[in-house]
Amino acid sequence: MWTDSYPSCSAPDEKAGNGAGYAIRANARRIKHHNRTKGEDGSESTVKIPSPKSSHEVRSLIFAAVIVVCISAQPAGAIITEDRVLVVYNSAFPEAVTLKDAYLAHHPAIPAANVFDLSNAAIPAADLTRAQFNTLIRDPIRAYLLLPGDPTPSGIVYIVLIRPIPHRIQDTDIPTVGDMPGSAATDLTNGDADYASVDAELVLLWQNLDAGEAGGTMDSLSDNMIDNPYHQTAAMIGSFSRANIQIAKTFMNRSNICWIPSGSGATLLTPGDMYLVSRIDGTTLLQATAALDRAQNLRINKALVRVLLDEFDVSTNQDFDDDKLFAFNDPFFAGDDYEETTAILTGAGWDVRYDGTFNFIDSTEETNPIIAYGSYGENHDAVAGLGENPPGSATYINGFNFPPGAIFNTFESDNARALNGLGSVFGLEQVADFLAAGGTFAVGHVYEPFTFTIADNEFLFVNFLVNGLSWGEAAYSSIPALSWQNVVFGDPLTVPVILDDPGLPLGDMNGDGQVNGLDIAPFTDVVINGPPNYYTAFPTLDPIARGDFTGDRQVTLSDVPQFLDALLTP
Repeated sequence: MWTDSYPSCSAPDEKAGNGAGYAIRANARRIKHHNRTKGEDGSESTVKIPSPKSSHEVRSLIFAAVIVVCISAQPAGAIITEDRVLVVYNSAFPEAVTLKDAYLAHHPAIPAANVFDLSNAAIPAADLTRAQFNTLIRDPIRAYLLLPGDPTPSGIVYIVLIRPIPHRIQDTDIPTVGDMPGSAATDLTNGDADYASVDAELVLLWQNLDAGEAGGTMDSLSDNMIDNPYHQTAAMIGSFSRANIQIAKTFMNRSNICWIPSGSGATLLTPGDMYLVSRIDGTTLLQATAALDRAQNLRINKALVRVLLDEFDVSTNQDFDDDKLFAFNDPFFAGDDYEETTAILTGAGWDVRYDGTFNFIDSTEETNPIIAYGSYGENHDAVAGLGENPPGSATYINGFNFPPGAIFNTFESDNARALNGLGSVFGLEQVADFLAAGGTFAVGHVYEPFTFTIADNEFLFVNFLVNGLSWGEAAYSSIPALSWQNVVFGDPLTVPVILDDPGLPLGDMNGDGQVNGLDIAPFTDVVINGPPNYYTAFPTLDPIARGDFTGDRQVTLSDVPQFLDALLTP
C-alpha cells in the first residue's frame, strides 16, 4: 500500500519500486493529512524518505568548474533588448498608469506599441475563474499580438504585468482547493489540479491549456503541471528559436501526475516557446515603485554582501530542498539545492552562510547585508524536533538588511498570496513583506506548490549573480514546472554588474590604497552628480563602499565631515 503522510511542512516523500511513483510534500504549516493510491502497474509500495545526497557533491563541483565556460559561451546577440518586452497594465486603475509610466521611464526604448492596456474595470482583483482568465486576460493579449505590425508573437520575450493585475486562477472543480494543502494533494494525485497563477499560464500563452477540461484525470494540459524545458540551464533565452511559439505542442502524460514535452520539430516545447512573465507588484504603489527603482542600474558588490541559506536540521535527511517527485528520471529534480548552491557560490567567491541545524537564523543573528535569502521560513519547525519556530508570526523577515538587488525564495506554500487584497492562509511570510522590507526580486507561489516545484537556488542565485543572466532568465531557469503556482517579482531586464571591492581604506575613492588629495575630485563628483561618472572612471570600484561614511548606502553631504577627517588624518 502506498500511504502518503503529510507532516506540517510536507507530504509524501518517495514511492519505491517501479520508478513511476512520486513524492508530494506540501509547504503549508502545521497540516497533516493522508491519501492512498497505487503505482502504474497496480502494485502497492511504501513511501520512503529520499536521501539522494550521494552524487551531488561531485555534481556541484563540476557545475562550479564550468561557470567561466558558461559565461564566455553566451552569444552577444542573445541579449534581450527593450523592444522585446510587452508591458501589460489596466488603465481602469490610476495607480496602474502611474506604475506603468515609472517602468517606461526606466526603459525608454520600449516602443509605445509594446504597451498593452487591458482597460477593463470589470476584471476581478485577485482570483479569476479559468473562463475569466481566458476572456479577460489571455485572449486580449493574444488578440493584441496578432494585430498587424509589431509587436509580434515571436518578437516578444518578456511580459511585464503592472500592478494591479489578478494573480490567481481558481481550480475548476473546487475553487478554493489550492488554499487547502490536504485537498490539493488529493487533487494532484487524482490528476485534476488546475489551479494556477495567472503569470504561469501566460508563459504558455499560445497553448490552449484547458481544452478538454471536464473534471477528469489529466483531461487537459491545465491539470497539474508541465515540465519546464528551460529549467536547469545557464543559456540565455534569446539563444532559442521562437519561430514555432504559436504551434500547438505535444505532451506525454507521465503517471497521471505531470506533462512531459514529447513532440518533435515544431511540436516540441522548447524555451523559445515560452514568455518570461514577471510582475511589478507589492502591497502598495509606493512599495512596488521602490522595488522597481532598486532594480535599476544595479551594481552588487560581493565583497560587502552575504547569501543566507537556512534549513532545519538535515541530519535525518528530511530536508525539503532535495525532494523528488519520481524515483527515477525525475524531470523536476535538480539536486540537494542548498548545499549545492553553497558550494557553487562559495567557489565563485561569494560569502555564503549556510545553516542546516535546529537553529533558525533571524535578523538579530545575521546583520550583514543579505543579497540572496533562501530558507524554510515559517516551516523551519514543520518537522517536529528538527527546527525552532521563527520569531513572530510571519514577520521574521523584518530587521534583515537587504541591499538593492536582494532576492527572496522560501519553502512556504502561499508566500505570494498576499496581493490584491488577499492575505496569507497559514501565517506564512509573504513576498510582499520582503519587498516592503527593502527586497528587490523574488519567486513565490500563489497556491500550494508542493516542495518539488520550489525554485532551485542553484540556478536562481547562480545564474543571476555569477552566470550573467537577466533576472527573468535566472528566475525561469530555476522554476521546475510550468502551468503551476510560481510568480516572478521584479524587473526581468535587470542584469547586475558584479563588483568585488572591499572599499578600504574608507575614503580612498581612486583605489590607490591611500586617502589623499587625489580622492577629493571623485568624492565631490559622487556627492554632486551621483555615481554615473564615477562608474565610467573607475568601473571596478564601488563608490558607496568607499565614500559612504554614514551607512545609508549613499554618498551625500552627510558624509563630508568624516571624509574630511579621513583626508586629514595621517
